[in-house]
Amino acid sequence: MPEKIPVGATIANAYRFAFGNIVNNLGVILIPVIILWALSFAISRPYQAALTKLASGDPQPFRNSALILIAYFVVIFVLLVAQWASLTKEALGIRKGSVFRQNPFGLATWRLLAMYLLFLLAMAAVYIAILIVSLLGGIVFGVLASTLRGQGLVAILAIAVILGIIAAVCLLFLAAIRLSFFMAPIAVAEEKIDLFRGWQLTRGNFWRIFAILMAVMIPLILADLIYVLYAFKGNLLPPNNSPEALAQWQQYQREQMVRSFGLYRTYWYILYPAGLLIGAVIYALLAGASAFAYRSLVSDEAVSPSAS
Repeated sequence: MPEKIPVGATIANAYRFAFGNIVNNLGVILIPVIILWALSFAISRPYQAALTKLASGDPQPFRNSALILIAYFVVIFVLLVAQWASLTKEALGIRKGSVFRQNPFGLATWRLLAMYLLFLLAMAAVYIAILIVSLLGGIVFGVLASTLRGQGLVAILAIAVILGIIAAVCLLFLAAIRLSFFMAPIAVAEEKIDLFRGWQLTRGNFWRIFAILMAVMIPLILADLIYVLYAFKGNLLPPNNSPEALAQWQQYQREQMVRSFGLYRTYWYILYPAGLLIGAVIYALLAGASAFAYRSLVSDEAVSPSAS
């Protein structure tokens, strides 16, 4: 019988780690964050100029900078993975040396990056498989619907198709959680690139993991929603009463994006440190939840102190 993750203890430990260990957490992610700050500040001026042109109806500068922006977001992804690996190491208790003298780009980061790429490929494969089955099901549905007699039978068939779609979405969601939840502890502590190991560890724990993620993410989602509503003055949904109203709404959204980006460049000395604190808490909550759940399933001896 599979081991069970203690839901309450995991949530409590994740919050304790995120807020009670914040100084150490800031230390282990500081180097990738500083690099991220420098890149963001360097790209902010041309990006803001491209957004300004886009807001005025000229998308060409934005298109011209597309490759630079793609490269920028790839680098951001690597820097975020480095922070995730460092915080996982901290939560597992295997960090060695001063928190402010850590190498965030060791083997653990690259193993975790490889895990993320494998995860994306696996999810793409699952999605394609579901899509193929759905297409075949659609063909079968069309054939049966054309041969069946009676509205009742067609309605039953339609309900079966809807249930099949719901089941496919649930399968995709289940696979995403089970494959991804323990990626960081496996890459960091076990020094492996092994998605199937995460699938094994999560066996019989899906709903427990789901409860943990909800306890961690719902407050973050609510806080983000409040911020977005404030920033866009509640004007989030596009109007459908006329093309002119829709065009005005799109123009308003672009102008708000330009304004927000301008504020970041003007008040960077306030917003960047605030973003560091907020990011450290968010990432520590998620990384801590995964790490403490992992520690509850694996003995302390299995958490290797030599993880790089």
